[in-house]
Amino acid sequence: MPAMFQLRHEIDRPMGASAICFSATASFTAGAALLAIGAVTVRRAATSTELPFALIPVIFGVQQLVEGGLWLGLLAGGATTHGLTVAYLLIANVIWPIFVPIAVALIEPFGSPRWKILLPVIAGVATGLFYLIALVSHPVWAEIMGAHVKYHFPHGYRTLAFAGYFIATCLAPLMSSHRMVRIFGAVLIGSSIVARLIYETWFASVWCYFAALASCIVYLQFATRRQVATH
Repeated sequence: MPAMFQLRHEIDRPMGASAICFSATASFTAGAALLAIGAVTVRRAATSTELPFALIPVIFGVQQLVEGGLWLGLLAGGATTHGLTVAYLLIANVIWPIFVPIAVALIEPFGSPRWKILLPVIAGVATGLFYLIALVSHPVWAEIMGAHVKYHFPHGYRTLAFAGYFIATCLAPLMSSHRMVRIFGAVLIGSSIVARLIYETWFASVWCYFAALASCIVYLQFATRRQVATH
């Protein structure tokens, strides 16, 4: 195993892990539900430019399934946890800051509404590339701590990297001309504050879980549009 992907196993099996809010069961349940919602949302996308935004629940569903597998692997002490850890961090830290602002920009009308999201797009691409370089340059690992998954992802410039991530994933939806997309951005910000205040040690895992549940709002963007069109 290459040194850059060395995985440490520091596993302390929590009591009643399968019954707590954040567990393999919770991740698998959320993942399956999001895949189902995402399938409906994708079918409601009317154009190719709407497809990336419609895929957000699907990608969140895959991410939750990956973390569910990671839960099981960590509890069993299996070697597969390394690949799942890398996969989770790749989705959470590399894909999302690049994907979200681009998806939001694509559903905007041509002209100034789309151009104003250029800053979040640039910030997202820069942030995603930064995390990608950090991911292949540092050893990463995960452990179960306090009935949550804690990810160890060493890298520098933490404040700057988080600022770029926040601009890409939260500011971009807030700048949208679509009401439901703005609500999605507001919920992402609110959930990040809750995760930071209550679950700071496990912020990466918990915020992603909250954000995954919030992605159900993506379905409402397409559902409410169809309701308006039929009246």
